[in-house]
Amino acid sequence: MRDYLEYLRIPGVKPLLFASTFGRFAYSMVSLAIFFQVEDVTQSVGTAGLAVGISAGLGALTAGPRGHLVDRFGQTRPLLAFVPAYAISCLLLATLGQGAVMAVLLSGLIGLTAPPLNISIRPLWLDIVGQQRVRMAYSVDTAYANLIMLLGPVVSTLVALHFSPRLAIAAVGFFMLVGGILLAVNPHSRAWVPEDKDHGEHGLLRSPAMRLLALEGAAMGLAAGFVTIGIPAAATLSGQQELTGPVMAAMGVGVIIGTIWAGAKAKDIAPANGLRASTFLFAIALLPLPFVPVGPWMMLVVMVAWAFLGPANVFYLETIDVVRPRGTAVAALGTLWMIEGSAAAVGNAVGGNVAVWIGPQATLALGCFFVIFSPLIFTVGIRGVLKPASSAAPRESWAPVPE
Repeated sequence: MRDYLEYLRIPGVKPLLFASTFGRFAYSMVSLAIFFQVEDVTQSVGTAGLAVGISAGLGALTAGPRGHLVDRFGQTRPLLAFVPAYAISCLLLATLGQGAVMAVLLSGLIGLTAPPLNISIRPLWLDIVGQQRVRMAYSVDTAYANLIMLLGPVVSTLVALHFSPRLAIAAVGFFMLVGGILLAVNPHSRAWVPEDKDHGEHGLLRSPAMRLLALEGAAMGLAAGFVTIGIPAAATLSGQQELTGPVMAAMGVGVIIGTIWAGAKAKDIAPANGLRASTFLFAIALLPLPFVPVGPWMMLVVMVAWAFLGPANVFYLETIDVVRPRGTAVAALGTLWMIEGSAAAVGNAVGGNVAVWIGPQATLALGCFFVIFSPLIFTVGIRGVLKPASSAAPRESWAPVPE
C-alpha cells in the first residue's frame, strides 16, 4: 500500500486519473443504456442486442483509424472533434430513436463517433512516471478504470429502470462531453508528441507479433461479446432485470482485486508469461458461468474470473509495448481493440438472438468456449514472436525511482 501512496504523489498522476473519470464513466454506462433504451422502444431483447452489437462494432472498427489520427496529429484535435459528436449522437438516440430501425442506426452512430479516450491515456503514463514505474501505472490505471466500470452498470440500470432509459443515454453523452474536455485540456495530453517511426519498420499488421495478438483479440472479443450480452439477456428473460447491474459490476470488483495484486506483487513476472497464466486461469474460472442462476452465485463466478483477468490487462499492455513497431504508441492498441471490439460486437449481435431462440445459457456457454483459445495462442506466441516479452523481468527494472 505504501508503494501505491508514493506513486499517487508523483506530479501529474492524480490530475490524469481525474481527467479520465467522466469519459470512462460514460463508456461504462453506454452498453446497458443502449440496451435498455432500444428494448424499451422495441420491446425486443434481440433488437436491443443487435443495437448494442452494431454500436460496439462500429466503435471497434474505427478504433484503429482513430489511433492512427492520434499518432499523426497528437491528442487534442481528435478529442475536440469526436467528443461533441459523441454527445450529440447520444442526445439523438434519446430523443429521435423511437422506431426499431432508427434506434439501431443511432446506436451505430454512437459507436462511430466514440472518442479515442482510453487509447490516448495509456501512452501518457510512460511520460509521467517513466519506464521503472510503468507496471504500477498500468495497474493503477486499470484498477481505477474498473472501479468506474463497477459503478457505471449499476447507475445505468438504476436510471433506466427507475427514471427513464432516455435519461440514461443522455447522461452518457453528458459525461463524455465533460470527460473529453478535461482530457483535451490536460497539460500532458496537450504536450504529448507522437513517436517517430523507424525507417523500414513493419506496418502494424505486417508484424508477426501483432498478427498473433490480433488473432487472440478476435477470440477474446467473441468471448466477451457473448458473455456481456448473455448476462443482461439472462436477467431480462428471467424477470430479474434489476440484477443486471450488480452482476456486471462484479466484473469490476474482480479486476480491481487482480490489478492491485499485479502492481504490487508481480514485479518479477515477465509480461508474456503473466499474460498466458492469467488468461488460462480466467478461462478455467469462467467455466461454471452457464450453469449458475442469475444472482449471488453468478456474481461470485464473475468476480473470481475477472480477478484473473485483471493482471492479464496489465501484462497485455506491457507485452504490446515490447513487440509493437515504433511510432504506433496509440495505433497499436487501437488496432487490437478494433479487432477485439469487432469480434465482441459479433458476439453481442449473435448472442442476443441465441439467447432468445435457444437460451441465455447457450450464449454464456459460447463465451466460455471462445475464451479457451486465448491462453493457447499465447503459448504458441511465447515460443516464437512474443519471446522478447517472455524474458524474465529483472527486479531492478521495476524498482522504485529514487526520490
